[in-house]
Amino acid sequence: MGKEVFENEQAHLTKTYNKLLGIKKELEEQISGLNEKAVEDKNDIRDNIRFDYADIETTMETLAEIEVWNRYIDTYNVESSSLSKRLKTVNKLLESPYFAKIELVFEGESQPESYYIGRAAISENGYDQMVVDWRSPIAEVYYNQENGATSYTVDDRTIPVDLRLRRQFEIDRGKLVSFFDTQIAIEDPMLLKSLSQTRSDKMQAITATIQKEQNTVIRYPDTQVLLVNGIAGSGKTSVLLQRIAYLFYQKRKTLRPEQVCLLTLNPVFRDYIDNVLPDLGETNPPALTWHEFLKEVGVPFADNEYDGTDDASLKKIHDALLTLRPTEDDFYNITQNGKIVMTKSEVFAVVKKYSKFPMGVRMIHTAAEELEERAKSIIRNKDIFNDDSENTTGSDTAEENRIENDFGGALNFIRRCNFINVKHVAQRILGSEYITAAEWLYTKMELTGICNRNVRYVMIDEVQDYTAAQLKIFAGFFPNARFMLLGDEFQAIRAGTVSFAGIKEMAQEAGKEFAELPLMTSYRSSPEITKVFASLLPPEKKLMVSSVKRPGEEIIVKSCASDKEYCENLKTLIEDYEKKDGLTAVICRNAYSLEKIAGTLGDKALQIVSEGDSLPKSGAFLIELALAKGLEFDNVILPDADAESYPTDELGKHCLYTAVSRATQHLAVLANGELTALVDC
Repeated sequence: MGKEVFENEQAHLTKTYNKLLGIKKELEEQISGLNEKAVEDKNDIRDNIRFDYADIETTMETLAEIEVWNRYIDTYNVESSSLSKRLKTVNKLLESPYFAKIELVFEGESQPESYYIGRAAISENGYDQMVVDWRSPIAEVYYNQENGATSYTVDDRTIPVDLRLRRQFEIDRGKLVSFFDTQIAIEDPMLLKSLSQTRSDKMQAITATIQKEQNTVIRYPDTQVLLVNGIAGSGKTSVLLQRIAYLFYQKRKTLRPEQVCLLTLNPVFRDYIDNVLPDLGETNPPALTWHEFLKEVGVPFADNEYDGTDDASLKKIHDALLTLRPTEDDFYNITQNGKIVMTKSEVFAVVKKYSKFPMGVRMIHTAAEELEERAKSIIRNKDIFNDDSENTTGSDTAEENRIENDFGGALNFIRRCNFINVKHVAQRILGSEYITAAEWLYTKMELTGICNRNVRYVMIDEVQDYTAAQLKIFAGFFPNARFMLLGDEFQAIRAGTVSFAGIKEMAQEAGKEFAELPLMTSYRSSPEITKVFASLLPPEKKLMVSSVKRPGEEIIVKSCASDKEYCENLKTLIEDYEKKDGLTAVICRNAYSLEKIAGTLGDKALQIVSEGDSLPKSGAFLIELALAKGLEFDNVILPDADAESYPTDELGKHCLYTAVSRATQHLAVLANGELTALVDC
């Protein structure tokens, strides 16, 4: 029976693969023919179009003819782009046409229908689907992992079905390597094989091995604030990327990549995930760190390490602006090429006229409109601005164009409300010379209403490392966005960050729909490693943690009595781990510890991965814990597992939990002297 099924499935795969090859050939011929025709037509345009601008009538005829040809060429470009996109999908499917099959019996029917599920959809003739997209509604029954009576949803309509078969495949191009029928996640051989593979410098898509609890998050209905609270290794980041891909599929006619913003505190992480969405046929959305976000929105400075702004200071700014009265020093001179167009005293005089309004968006924008008109009037009438050109008169339109061209800097300065000395306003309110980047930006937002209304989804990874003030700024700056927040509250490795209870409270206070979903299964670490980091969790959480991976090797734990013994043990561990498959990360608690350990290694020094660096392709390297967050490695060495680096307070627990849970296969815990009391191996 098994052999017969294998042969039948191989025959189906061969048939599908050959059809894909045929579609590929046809598309390549269409693209080639289209390109040849486009070249011919462009040459025809070049040879025959008449550029005649003798008078208004012939000029209009020439421009109309050019416009016709432009539209003709645009049609070529659109068609070529469409064909190229389809060819890209076919090439991707040729690597592995599909990874699963389901057989469904619909209500009122007696015979099952088969559907093959892959990374993308493809049809033979525009109608008959050879492969259905993993994000399609019907594929949901595959991820639900329940044979028998089940259902899927299309446009809020529930379709009841009987799932007779849930089959998974391992495929290499046109060759069927293996297949198996399965019902429950923990029996999933494809998942176990995927988890046993060595980790590289790039994250891989989990499309074929999405588990039921992960699928719940990926396909969760649109809600204004979705918080995913998952333990280390539960696939939060993978789920985040799969949900982005799912949203692009669901809203493919209306959602563009630039309308999704991915925020991360870790630039190494961004490089780590950059091939996942393209592998699923989607374009990566913009991904920004906090500092890059600040730079993009025009904050003139950024804090050195992280922004520890207290939410209370933002509330103080908001409340104070209701009654604050502007002063002359709250404004800047308006200049053009070093010449003053309006002094800050003149700016202040205009703003004062609108003091019936609170110091905020209405006052500033009303004043800005008058400032722009006054600036234009001054420019027209002051000879000082006409030093380099003749003061000629012309049409009103020509004069307006001249002003825009010659004095655009000053006018844009006004339009962007840059005439406000934001820092001075914040200093007056907070009574402090030092203003954080968050306080500066929040003050600017409150005064001018600066925001991005185009972004529809904001995804924040490692949300436990952000402050309440930062989240408040994101909420205000992206007023039309829905938020997906992912994190692990036990991986908060610095003081002053937001609690998950605080996130829920903020959402409710803002009147936002809020949902929290758990991910409690570890797919990353061996049971031995999972046991170590789970021991650092509160008892009620510890009981809920499980590991899917097969048993691995015992954890190495060692305290050294002397510097010499420590140095020898560390070097030996690194040498041993470098012989194993995958990357070996030597994770140091902080920069001080990293420099100390780099010095200890001396001539055996390892590469140091710093902010902005990519991970190496192989071997061992040194990395700070803050940069290792969100990443995973086959082999991890903690070289500074002493009480100083990992004290027994809550923050120390969080740091050790985070460091240990980066490991998938092998873990060594080493201390020069006494081990931290948190280690219970």
